[in-house]
Parts: sequence; C-alpha cells; structure tokens
Amino acid sequence: MRKKKKDSLTSPQLKAQVFESKQSVTIDGKTISLNAKAGTMELKDENNKPIALFGFTAYFKENPEKNRPIIFAYNGGPGSSSYWLHIGIMGPKRIVVDDPNYNGAAPYELVNNEFSVLDIADVVMMDPVGTGLSVPIGEATGKDFWGVDQDIRSVSLFIMQFLKAHDRLNSPKYILGESYGTFRNAGVMSYLLNQATRLMES
Repeated sequence: MRKKKKDSLTSPQLKAQVFESKQSVTIDGKTISLNAKAGTMELKDENNKPIALFGFTAYFKENPEKNRPIIFAYNGGPGSSSYWLHIGIMGPKRIVVDDPNYNGAAPYELVNNEFSVLDIADVVMMDPVGTGLSVPIGEATGKDFWGVDQDIRSVSLFIMQFLKAHDRLNSPKYILGESYGTFRNAGVMSYLLNQATRLMES
C-alpha cells in the first residue's frame, strides 16, 4: 500500500523568509523613501509554539519621525489576501482603473500611488493563514485558523508579535479592513484590548 504523501503546506521544514528592497512614493509633490519587507514571519501561539508562517508586505519610511503611526491592513475573507488593498490603494504603486466605468481584464497599468497614506504612516499588509504565502506549520492545521474566533486570534497574534519584533510597541497603532475585514476589526480590537488588560493585571 502506498504511503500517503504529507501535505507540504503543513510541513515543519518550511522556514520564514523575508526579502528587503528600497521603494519610494510621491505624495503631494514630496518623494518618500521606503524600506520594504515582504515574506513570512513565524507565528507562535500563547505557549511560544510555532503554528504558522504568516505572510506580509511592510513599508517603513526611511529616517522616520518619532512616534510614526503604523497601520495593519487586510482585505476581507477568510479566503482573500491583501493583494487588492495593496495594489489598489495602500501601497506605493497602484493599478489604474476607470471607476465607476467598466474595466477590462488584466494586465493593468501600474503607476505611482499619490493616494497612499505612506506619507503619514507605515503600512503592514497582512495575509491571514490560507491566503497569500500564509500557511500552517508544525502541528497546526487549517481548522486552527479558519473560523471567526480562530481568524481573530491568529491575526491578533501576528500584530502583537510583529510590533514586538520591529520595536513598534510604542507607535500609534491602527487596523484597516475591507469587506469582512471591517467585522474582523471589531474582534481584533477586542482581543488586543483584552490582552493588554491581562498584561496590566499580571
């Protein structure tokens, strides 16, 4: 009898990888230089056990002012990566669309995104597990992430761990979600506030 091949998406051999590049965006006539990071971060549970590789793309302003805000943004879902928000309005580049008129199929023209918020805040585009490059690892499986409460927990864990890893715990923090992401926002805010309360009480 043939052995069942293990699902590579949950293989413990997968490792987090991040690629860095220099980017820029021009807003209101001012060019902003950015350090971009794209890849995956190893996500850990409450017992410090690896449970996922969480995909993200982050844009950090070079030589930022003190207390520069940071925005965590995601599309709807479950099942939707951050691609649409990223290339539509949040990143340094955007695709050209003729709203509200009909737009044909890709490829689309890519231009400077003068509507981005990167002039006033750093942006982290998040891909919940099961979208983009985000996959379960170790003993974790899809059911640990694909549900309302599970989704809120994993997104919140990523935000907390990302802030700590990049020394941004003292930055003003915002979350932005599109479609289902607006409902996710409420749950994530509640989760993060509860965690902060527990930390203050402990």
